[in-house]
Amino acid sequence: MNTTRIQTGLIVACGLSVLAGSGLAGCRGERTDKRPRQFFPDLDDQERFKPQTETEFFADGRAQRPTVAGTVAYGQYPNNPDALSDDPMGEHILEDRDRMIKEDPAVYFGVTDAPVGDPAHFVKRIPIEVTMELINLGRKNYDIYCSVCHGIEGDGQGPVGRRWSIPVANFYDERFTDPNEVTSRDGYIFNVARNGLQDPNGNLRMPGYGHALDETEAWAVVAYIRTLEQARGVPIDSDLIPDAERQQLLQEAGTPVSQGAQGDQDSTIAQGGEQ
Repeated sequence: MNTTRIQTGLIVACGLSVLAGSGLAGCRGERTDKRPRQFFPDLDDQERFKPQTETEFFADGRAQRPTVAGTVAYGQYPNNPDALSDDPMGEHILEDRDRMIKEDPAVYFGVTDAPVGDPAHFVKRIPIEVTMELINLGRKNYDIYCSVCHGIEGDGQGPVGRRWSIPVANFYDERFTDPNEVTSRDGYIFNVARNGLQDPNGNLRMPGYGHALDETEAWAVVAYIRTLEQARGVPIDSDLIPDAERQQLLQEAGTPVSQGAQGDQDSTIAQGGEQ
């Protein structure tokens, strides 16, 4: 009799296990919007007001409370330009302030007061100081974000640009160098770099890189593009090229330095050090 009871108990236990397993298997792969069970909340859920929400708790109906009159929040730093002009940390704080406020449309949007559609809508020249540091910053970001399509030299012959369904911009084309063309304006190139380019039908031809390039970095890229344009076709014996760099360019072009010093003075650097 004991053996029968044990066998019966085992059969019942196995049956219950199978039923429980079947129930769990039936939930596999299902999704639910219900919140998970929290056996140990650990203060995960707390009563709080979200910013800019309404509440009946306060008489004015606002959850977010105004600053108490006559008090200064702990850790606050004044953003008054006059007060920060002599502060060692003031330059960085003022740069962040200007970047947030964007008071100068020429610097932060590359545009003037002229209406959209007017060629003068885009600024003609870079509105910030162009330094060697800015050009080097532009070269760094151009090589990262632009060269894959527009090429290291800006001729539109990057590895992706050569295979693109439509021609990629070549910065040596007249439309980028002729002052009469709106596309030659620095503000136009800045705007395209930040916001992208669409064709007349609204199709995206180039994505914007505003997520990767802030305003200063975008102007730096424009400055580097202008440097590429001005450097193209410069004679190898030009005074603009330092002697050390001249020798390096000759070596990269495969010309012995001794021959380069005595060679044709009319030779030019056409592309990437080629004569």
